Amino acid sequence: MENNTDHTDSNNFSPLSVQDVDVDFLPIVYEIIRSVERDFHDNSAKARESQDCSQKVLELQKKFDIARSQIKRLPGIDYNKQDQIKQFEILRTQLRLKRELLQKYRNMCAFETSFK
Repeated sequence: MENNTDHTDSNNFSPLSVQDVDVDFLPIVYEIIRSVERDFHDNSAKARESQDCSQKVLELQKKFDIARSQIKRLPGIDYNKQDQIKQFEILRTQLRLKRELLQKYRNMCAFETSFK
């Protein structure tokens, strides 16, 4: 998954593909859990680790916000399930008709070449 670091306003209107959406949250979640599980005996180390953990939580929140904005830019995301099914059926019908036209064209070309 691509890490898209350019988040300008003009970029918010261009559609994305699913592969472009950055949803790689696990490394940050792992770091947060690991830092919470550590047991420090020194209070200054605990405070520093707590601050690092808070920073990682903020980083995760920012990553969630970016993913939300990217998901909103996916094509078709504004359709509900019924609209998606309807659009799918329309596209399937178009595909079937185009295949039939291609088959007729191939048959016609084969018919014409058989007379030459």
